[in-house]
Amino acid sequence: MQRKSPSQSKEIYDSDKFVRIIKSSRYFRNISLDNLKEILCQGEFVSLRDGEYLMHDKQFKPPELIILLEGSLVVTSKNHFIMRLNHPGDIFGEMSIISDNPNSYADVISEEDSLVVIFPKHLFKVSEEDTKVSIVYYLFAHILAEKLRHITARSQLNNSTRLNKEPIPLIGILDSDKQSRKKIKSTLEKIWINSRVIEINSYHNFFEKPFENNFDFIITDPEMIIRGSSQKDEIRNLIEICSSHMAPMLVISQYCEKLKNRQFLSELGVTDFLTKPFSTFDLQHLLSKFRKDHYILQELKNVEIMADTDRLTGLANRRRMDEFLEAIFNLFPEEKQPFSLIIADVDQFKQYNDAHGHQLGDIILASVAAIIKKCIRRGDLAARFGGDEFVVILPNCDKENAVLIANKIRVDIAKDKFKYQQQQLGKQTCTFGVATFPEDADTTELLLKKADDSLYKAKSDGRNKVIAVKPL
Repeated sequence: MQRKSPSQSKEIYDSDKFVRIIKSSRYFRNISLDNLKEILCQGEFVSLRDGEYLMHDKQFKPPELIILLEGSLVVTSKNHFIMRLNHPGDIFGEMSIISDNPNSYADVISEEDSLVVIFPKHLFKVSEEDTKVSIVYYLFAHILAEKLRHITARSQLNNSTRLNKEPIPLIGILDSDKQSRKKIKSTLEKIWINSRVIEINSYHNFFEKPFENNFDFIITDPEMIIRGSSQKDEIRNLIEICSSHMAPMLVISQYCEKLKNRQFLSELGVTDFLTKPFSTFDLQHLLSKFRKDHYILQELKNVEIMADTDRLTGLANRRRMDEFLEAIFNLFPEEKQPFSLIIADVDQFKQYNDAHGHQLGDIILASVAAIIKKCIRRGDLAARFGGDEFVVILPNCDKENAVLIANKIRVDIAKDKFKYQQQQLGKQTCTFGVATFPEDADTTELLLKKADDSLYKAKSDGRNKVIAVKPL
């Protein structure tokens, strides 16, 4: 492994090659070429051969931010895959800068000849007396903002897969002591009747597939689950994985007997402890608290869902649609997956309303919405756009498949038996316009306009049709 400071590697950072390469990545696309070049000049360039380690598990190194310039790196922990950096501009180590903890819980291995630039922790420090921040600090703030934008966008997309009925809470018990698991499970079944409990008896079983189950609540004994070891890095590793489930955690362990251990767990974000051996009463008391907090959180989520839902149709409202569209647009630079948009309009809806009244008109809108929901995929978003117009947003969907989905909706609506649909103007039908990003537009506003233009053309051509934007 060769490490070169800027003064030793003038031939690298004087070249615009890497600046231009990483400029297109999502973290750096909004940073000017001059600023980006100045930033790279302050890092340390490290070249790696195929199979060479940049970092070893348990090899304590000071916090560093790593940016991939070329090649490919794989990050593993305990011989299990964590992530891969294989696009110029990919980053690693930002959390160690924030937490001020060494990069000591992972192996970082080069999968081919690679080049990275490394920024040590001290470059990101700003004192209270400083009136200006360094350009590297500016980069770090920009990276964190992009990360937050990405996490928020991903959360917005995931929210579109909400279930119609409240799911049964899933509780994980991570403890190698069979008797302890039995006692905890027995108490849970009395306190939290409508819950599902999964027992995990070894650290290895949990670490091998940490996200196989999406836990709502985790109970663990970190000392037992790692076979008696009480090393801080092992316990930290386990707690961090548990915390990544974004679920409340209860630690029940002899490890909690000492104040310094409870303080250490508290620093890791654990708020509730119970020392072994424990009384049934104390466990019941804590579980009752967690159960109450869980259902309060569920109520808050239900209120949030109601705020994002059109009351008449049960589809997403305009606000939710705008958030979802912005989220999928923000994820495109990284995922490079096309997405499509369908606009649907109920044909001759005004005449139907005038002939039969608004109550039956509302039934038509609710019925059309139900058919749309039935025809779309899990992860798609259907929204009421306003009046008698609907929008369907289709992530990871090209134009050909979007047209197929639109036609499926169109046919099912035309076949449905609506009340009083046999009017002078014919059966109740819908007309559709389809547009795809980035093929047809480079902004969400233009995408909506292109789909709306296609809808207008389909209306002019006789209605009950699907028309997609034609390529130029």
